[in-house]
Amino acid sequence: MLGMDAREAAAQLQAIASDPDFAYASNELTDGWGANGAGLDVVEAVLRFMETHPDIDYGTPGALVHFVERRHHRGYEDLLLASLSRRPTPHTAWMLNRLINGTRDPEVRRTYVAAMRHAARDPATDAETSEAILDFVRDDA
Repeated sequence: MLGMDAREAAAQLQAIASDPDFAYASNELTDGWGANGAGLDVVEAVLRFMETHPDIDYGTPGALVHFVERRHHRGYEDLLLASLSRRPTPHTAWMLNRLINGTRDPEVRRTYVAAMRHAARDPATDAETSEAILDFVRDDA
């Protein structure tokens, strides 16, 4: 798996998309990715997978989120914002809410909250995601 790229990660994720024990399967994947130094290209694949599979139960927050949020993946924040601008999902909105709750920098916080509000107003955002986003924003007010 050394030298894994986003295409390989995307194929692996697609292979487990309908696994009845997605939580276990995704944990196995992320363990392997972590052991082999997978980086931001794989983070991008994870976020794109979440965009196209919004109904999967990823966990709370789940192995994929833990993988994305690892300390050595700094820079994932911009990838998450881009994902939310393409196709917000309840899980990626929750991930952004986790960032909002974890930052002390008022300017960064404002940027994240603005991105959240923009996603809620986007006509392409489904009702479930809009509702989740509004709950997060309401909690942040």
